[in-house]
Amino acid sequence: MAYTINSCFEHFMRDSVNLDSGQTITARKSRDWLVNNIANLANVGKIPSLHNETNHLFYGSFARNTKIRPLDDIDIMMVFHAQGSTCDDISKGIGKKYPIRVKEEANSLINYCDGNILNSRKLIEGIKKELANLPSYSKADIHRNQEAVTLKLSSYDWNFDIVPCFCTSTNFYVIPDGQGGWKGTDPRIDQRRATNANQKFDGKLLPAIRLMKYWKNRYWGDCVSSYLFENLMIDWANSLIVFPQTYQQLVLDTLVFFANKIMMDYNDPKGFQGNINSLDIGTRSELATKATNCCVIVRDAMQYERNQQIEAAVNKWIELFGDEFPKYGE
Repeated sequence: MAYTINSCFEHFMRDSVNLDSGQTITARKSRDWLVNNIANLANVGKIPSLHNETNHLFYGSFARNTKIRPLDDIDIMMVFHAQGSTCDDISKGIGKKYPIRVKEEANSLINYCDGNILNSRKLIEGIKKELANLPSYSKADIHRNQEAVTLKLSSYDWNFDIVPCFCTSTNFYVIPDGQGGWKGTDPRIDQRRATNANQKFDGKLLPAIRLMKYWKNRYWGDCVSSYLFENLMIDWANSLIVFPQTYQQLVLDTLVFFANKIMMDYNDPKGFQGNINSLDIGTRSELATKATNCCVIVRDAMQYERNQQIEAAVNKWIELFGDEFPKYGE
């Protein structure tokens, strides 16, 4: 039963924020099974061959362990073999496109080309078609979105987003741009940033990201992407000398940080997208105000706690996080 603020937060994290551990194990197994099935399609020539060394990358919040409930999507990049294909310019740049020129002898890629230029939409459609022919996925909902094949099995709550990609000789990846072309990315940079900041504070950052994502979904919603939000959290952690010792101080510190940083442009750390805070100044100001108003609630909760008015403090945290936050004594 929750008679302290800390125990309320622990219950909240366990029951409402963090993914269920059993579901996570199942999700990872189903993800690995899907990767193996795609690899088998490539091995028998149903789709183009995969890269000889690393044939897939797991990325996104599920891979970084920053996903919160509900588990709704899992991201996979499948790395295909370029078979001697070339691009005129593979230097890294903001907003650049990377048209892939396929040689005639690249038999398994040439069928997805417009002339000799590889069309990412056609490749996505080819993967989609062959997955639908597999008995394991014959009844699945499979469709192409802008950049991926999305696969939804009725037996799971989540869907898979499968993104085809190629590795460049300059050590980044090109993925579909949603219009048939290719753009640059490198999810390893995001993974390193998250891992390094988390290790700096002995594993405390990832749970903090998950907690504040719950707040984000309640107050900022889809106005702020999960990707931008996670980067703001990483920057907040990197600005610290000492990590907050309590959930209460953590929430207050991050809200103060958000109220300031959401007003600013934010450049993609990978160096491909440029500014990823596309919100206009009015929307930024509204979001900053929401964070500031939440600071008032948190300070009230902390004052009640200092005065030993624990039930009143808990009620303030319920006001902040909603009814999923445990009630005093329950």
